[in-house]
Amino acid sequence: MGEEDIIEKLQKLGLTKYESLAYLSLIKIGPSKATDITRESGIPHTRVYDVLSSLHRRGFVDVINGSPRLYRPVNPEVVLERLKEEFTRDIEKLKEDFAELYRETHGRELPEIWTIQGFDNTVERVSYVIRNAKHEVLINTPFEFLKLLKNDIRARKDIVFVIVTTLEDEIPDWLMGDNVILAKTSGAPWLMASWIIGDSDYAIFFGTLPRDKRKEKFYSFWAKSPNVVFQYMHWFYTMYFDNSELVKKLNYEALPKPLTLVNIRTVITTLKMAGLPRKAEISGYMVDTRDPVTLKGEIIDYEYTPLVANVTIKTEKGEFKVGGVESYVEDVEGEKFMLLE
Repeated sequence: MGEEDIIEKLQKLGLTKYESLAYLSLIKIGPSKATDITRESGIPHTRVYDVLSSLHRRGFVDVINGSPRLYRPVNPEVVLERLKEEFTRDIEKLKEDFAELYRETHGRELPEIWTIQGFDNTVERVSYVIRNAKHEVLINTPFEFLKLLKNDIRARKDIVFVIVTTLEDEIPDWLMGDNVILAKTSGAPWLMASWIIGDSDYAIFFGTLPRDKRKEKFYSFWAKSPNVVFQYMHWFYTMYFDNSELVKKLNYEALPKPLTLVNIRTVITTLKMAGLPRKAEISGYMVDTRDPVTLKGEIIDYEYTPLVANVTIKTEKGEFKVGGVESYVEDVEGEKFMLLE
């Protein structure tokens, strides 16, 4: 990278052109007097002290008092790491502020549904979903694409993966985690579309993979809308997972508790492997009144069909049937399911 590129990138980070020139000069020549910096950088002598004072305030330069006064560059790795942390905090705060502003104005979460262009952009967005999921990730995709997610899957031991893929003869080690449920698709063409769903927050959908990623146009579809995402979750199970061969179960006993899930069908799939009864805490809303409710007790039964999915929890106040989002025949619409043991 040339010096002009470095100066341009420093300006993108918020430095002025003179500040960028001064810092770059100090990196090249080391601790120096203001006159030396002027000579190296071309900054007018009438401006150099103001520029160096600004760099000192921003943490790019240390001042060594003496006669003459010297200016020393702070290690670029230290400076840039601090900037990255500050930018990350600012971005996260802006996201929270914008989301809160939308909720105050519209009374609901900010929906996001749009098209992503480019295969690499899709891979990056899928990786984002896996990195940011809090409880569970559902994946239906050919093994060719799944391999691109290997490092992301291996890194997340703290969430549950439910994966449907065109599995090869042996299960690779990075799919053998205690937190992975793995199914082998039947290979029918209509099962080859890809879905990647993170909690109730994000979903990505795309069709067949490109044969030539450099020449073929590629599009995927991204959604951040709870109602849309839960519909996708329903399709994931009824269209893909339930029509595939289960080849690896969840090692439920080895997972840390409580285990929190958000999809009723993931809960029931887990209970099929863990067995009943199971102590649990479920939060959601009463279907008839929309009042918030938290139920604590034992899950003693479940019902699972293409049309219906619910669990029965026995509490001190009686038994309640709990379904997923948009439940209407159950007692409770469940949003979060915590398996306590």
